Amino acid sequence: MRMTTFAGGLISLAIAGTAMAGPMGIGADLDKNGQLTKTELTAHLDQRFATIDTNGNGQIETAEMQAAKQERQARRAERREARSGDATAPRSGEERGMRRAGKRAPIDANGDGVISRDEFGVRALKIFDRADTNDDGVVTQDERAAMREARKARRG
Repeated sequence: MRMTTFAGGLISLAIAGTAMAGPMGIGADLDKNGQLTKTELTAHLDQRFATIDTNGNGQIETAEMQAAKQERQARRAERREARSGDATAPRSGEERGMRRAGKRAPIDANGDGVISRDEFGVRALKIFDRADTNDDGVVTQDERAAMREARKARRG
C-alpha cells in the first residue's frame, strides 16, 4: 500500500505537469492551432508514457517515476535560474502557498504498485472532458479560459 501511494503521488506529479502544460496547454497541441483535440491529447499521453517507461515493459514503476521526477525538477531549476538567476527560488505558486500535495486520488487504480498506460491518462482525460464544455472533442482557447476562471473561483 505504501509503495502504491508513493507511486501514485509521483505519477500525479508527472500528470500534473502534463495536464497543465500539456492537455490544456501548448505541449499537447500537436498542430499548434490553439485548439486541442482528444486525439492530440491521447498521442501526447502515449508519448509521455513511453518517455517515462524507460524499460519499455508497458508499466511505469517507482524507479522510473523517480527518475522522471528528478529530470523534471532539474529542467524547472534551469528555467528558474534563467529567469531569475536563482535556481532555488520558489515558484510563484509556492510563494502564495498554493501547493496541494496529497489532494489527488492515487493514479494506481488497481493497487498493483505500477502505473499502466490506461491508469496514466485517466486524470488528463477527465480534465479534458471538463474543459470541453460543448462535448465536440475539441478544447478551444475560450474553453481553456473558462476552465481557468472556474478554477480561480473555486480557489477563492
